[in-house]
Amino acid sequence: MSSFRLRHPGLIFGSLGVLAVVAVVVLLSSGGDSRPDYPFPVQTFEEQDREHLASGQTYDSYNSDPPTTGPHAPAPAEWGVHDLPVAKEVLPHNMEHGGVVLLYDCSAGEAPLDDTGCKELRDQLAAITEENVADGKLILMAPYSGMEHPIALTAWRTLDALDEFDEQRVQAFIDSFDRKFNPEGF
Repeated sequence: MSSFRLRHPGLIFGSLGVLAVVAVVVLLSSGGDSRPDYPFPVQTFEEQDREHLASGQTYDSYNSDPPTTGPHAPAPAEWGVHDLPVAKEVLPHNMEHGGVVLLYDCSAGEAPLDDTGCKELRDQLAAITEENVADGKLILMAPYSGMEHPIALTAWRTLDALDEFDEQRVQAFIDSFDRKFNPEGF
C-alpha cells in the first residue's frame, strides 16, 4: 500500500497563503461597490420587493433616491428620451426589465445650471440615449427633481451619481449594466 506524501509542503502552503492575501487585497481595494467591467465606484442597494403596485399607486419607502429597486408601477415607461419627469414608481420597472435609467436635475449640486447649461446637459444625455436605443439597448432618460447631484445613472440595485457630464463614464455604465438584470425575461 502506497502512501501519498507532499514533496514540497512549504511551497504549496506558501503559495496558497499568497493567493489568499491577493484575494483579500483585491476585495478591499474594490470597496465591494463596483463591477469588474465598470471601473467607477457605485452605490449598491439591498433588493426590495419587486411587487407591482396598483395603477396610479405611489410608494415612498425606496431605499435609494432615485429608486433602484422596489415595488413599482404595473407597466414600464417607453424607452428613450422623456422631456417630462417619469413617476419614480415607474423607474424600477424599467430597471427590472434590464434597462438603464439616466436622470438629471439641473437644480442639483453645488452649482445649479442656468437654462443654457441645463439645455446642454439635457442634449448631451439625449444624444447618448438616442444612440444607444438605436443600437437596441434599453435606455430611458428623464428629468428627476430633488437629487443631490445633477446626474444619476441607475440600474437594478445600482446608482452612480455625477456632478458633470462625462460621456465615457455614462457609456461605460450603459455597457456594463444594460440587460444585466431581467428576472421577468423581457
